[in-house]
Amino acid sequence: MQRQRTSVSQEDYLKAIWDILQEEQEPISARLAEELQVTPPAVAAALKRMARDGYLRVERNGRIRLTAKGTARAEQLALRHRLAEKLLTDVIGLDWSRAHEEAERLEHGISEEVAALLLKRFGRGSACPHGVPLLGGLSRLRRSNGARPLADAPIGGTVEVLRVAEKDPKFLDFVSGLKLRPGARARVRHREYDETMTIEIAGRGGAPIHLGKPATTRIWVRVIPD
Repeated sequence: MQRQRTSVSQEDYLKAIWDILQEEQEPISARLAEELQVTPPAVAAALKRMARDGYLRVERNGRIRLTAKGTARAEQLALRHRLAEKLLTDVIGLDWSRAHEEAERLEHGISEEVAALLLKRFGRGSACPHGVPLLGGLSRLRRSNGARPLADAPIGGTVEVLRVAEKDPKFLDFVSGLKLRPGARARVRHREYDETMTIEIAGRGGAPIHLGKPATTRIWVRVIPD
């Protein structure tokens, strides 16, 4: 069992809350404790301090709401994380399956000046190695491309992979082995009763492959009109 940390920085809390909101889930103390691998009392103490500092408020039902100050800071942190991932993969050559974990450490040391230079270097319209736009994050991906989980793609439709959830290195290795990285195209052939999907991946050759819901919910696609 992985040992839980008793404290993490406010930046870690803000980005974790932001990530949960980006996934359209409710940020609550229990989810934060699981995400950050800290104890519930540590979460409660951190939230109290952050509310005092004006970053968030905790409602009576336990839901956490970022203030304008907290939202702005969280967006900056999320951008620096994606910039760090892109620096690690595109410049240094680190494998995409390791980029998220390494960026978690690197993001805290990126200054505003360096972030601006990296954004200029990579381009404001580019995305992290896992497909999330550098600017706007998952919200922009949904708005501009109609992104949806592969699990919700229509049978018979052709889809393009836009984003792959980045926090599980083994899953990223699995997806990479199937050639399902962002930009790949596939045709959805069948959906079983248990929601297992059969797809054919363009350019891969061989027989169709079968993906369970744990995979199809973590791969985001756009449907390509016929």
